[in-house]
Amino acid sequence: MRRRTPVRTLALAAMLAVVATACTPTGPPEPSPTPSPSSTGDPAPTTAEPTEEPLAWGPTPTDVADAIGTAAAMTPEEVAGQVLLARYPGTDPAAAASTLSENHLAGLVLFSENVASVDQVAATGDAVQAAQAAAGRDWPAIFAVDNEGGLVQRLGAEAGDWTSFPSFMSAGAADDPDIVAAAAQAMALELRASGLNYDFAPDADVTVGLADVTIGLRSASSDPDRAARAVVAATQGFTAGGVVSSVKHFPGHGSLTVDSHQGLPVQDASAEELAARDLVPFAQAIDAGTPTVMLGHIAVEAWDPSLPASLSPEAYRVLREDLGFTGVAITDGLDMGALTQTWDSAQIAVMALQAGADLLLGPTDVPAAHAGIVAALADGSLSRERVDEAAGRVIALMRWQAAIAAAGRPVTTAEVGSAAPASLALSAAAITQVAGECGGALVGQSIHARGGSTADWDAFVAAAEAAGLDVVPLEQPADSEVRLLTGATPSGSADVAIVLDEPWLLTETDAPVRLATYGRTAQAFAAVAAVLTGAAPAPGSLPVEVSDLPATVC
Repeated sequence: MRRRTPVRTLALAAMLAVVATACTPTGPPEPSPTPSPSSTGDPAPTTAEPTEEPLAWGPTPTDVADAIGTAAAMTPEEVAGQVLLARYPGTDPAAAASTLSENHLAGLVLFSENVASVDQVAATGDAVQAAQAAAGRDWPAIFAVDNEGGLVQRLGAEAGDWTSFPSFMSAGAADDPDIVAAAAQAMALELRASGLNYDFAPDADVTVGLADVTIGLRSASSDPDRAARAVVAATQGFTAGGVVSSVKHFPGHGSLTVDSHQGLPVQDASAEELAARDLVPFAQAIDAGTPTVMLGHIAVEAWDPSLPASLSPEAYRVLREDLGFTGVAITDGLDMGALTQTWDSAQIAVMALQAGADLLLGPTDVPAAHAGIVAALADGSLSRERVDEAAGRVIALMRWQAAIAAAGRPVTTAEVGSAAPASLALSAAAITQVAGECGGALVGQSIHARGGSTADWDAFVAAAEAAGLDVVPLEQPADSEVRLLTGATPSGSADVAIVLDEPWLLTETDAPVRLATYGRTAQAFAAVAAVLTGAAPAPGSLPVEVSDLPATVC
């Protein structure tokens, strides 16, 4: 595949300039351009003339070489830990710090069971960084989270005071880079205020729609270029917010019919088909400066049918040589069924590093993975140079993250919850009308509301009433019938049907007016209520093809 022209020197300055033009609810965006980090993680003096062109993702080649030198000075046990990310137990900050110190880990990953409150999560972040400093490291430990929006959102309104965001398909429906970047930046600022510095987002998979059993609303679009625009904008926003992002799941999970959590999906598309569809968002994100790429557990017949991409040397070769990626290659979770059905934790860790991975996410048995790496270094089956390279890239990444965070304005836990306007702006830009007359009120003053879960119904009613509508009991007459369509309540007649889940559910109703929201946050309900009353337009368009329906009627 032909290499795209890289956006090198101007990449980071351009991405921050894009975000600077967007209206954000969290204050001014991070300054531009982003400095190259020094070996201490402090921003380089702004008065100094640059002497070396940065790599697309931020650090200079010298920064990376220095970080590899740092890794090379470590013991085998230390360097083996610097390529591992692990889960940790419970909500006690001390337990998280202890987990980091054991096996000299590069960092930790927060899950829902690790969340009790904003202050508790922030205290965990402080404890983790204190343990990192106590180990004598001058770069931050990774404290990561899976926060895409929609269904994959560890820190949202349900977890505490954080802002919930709609699914990433909202970004494709809006197709507005400024709004998408502003939403990602607002999310990043809330995460950083909570002590997090790495987010496993955005999702760069190109969905195939109804046949896509795993990704669905997590994908921005079935159109590769439209998906790429959303991915690039979101990556820019995360960087502007001082948080590392990770485009995933290379080489693309959206066209597969097996969930890699359960088994090994096989991609039978040709190399040319992959280049024209699945790889497009990754290629464009790489050129725009994405710092990390997550490799999925997907066997690609055109590359290496015997191994998932996360363990395949050919997959890493395509990523590095064909697409020109110089940042950190991280695996998807190593505890997933696509791998664990065949190999144990030690085997998986060593195979991933041998193939070209830099950072290993969540082995099932972290001590066993660590011991396996140390043993492979000792017997020569894994070269010390390969592990130093991997650990060095991770160290350079986190020194860079420290620099971009330091270049931005300080944040505190008071920032948490402030991103609601950005979430609302994204949902308002995404609301899509595919049937009925648009431009005026779509319902009368009084409405019946049917469908959805109890939580969906309550949230919709609250938004409708806040917008001035009267939601009356079903036994009383009403001017209009409104039905919420979800995976659990996928069909039914009404005057207006509103789909909260995948937009192809819009074909399951005969309602004369049909809307898609791509999410069920309070802000998404507020946005659709404004459309119902005629107070706002429905500016979005379907980012996937839905049989017999137009992309928009507005």
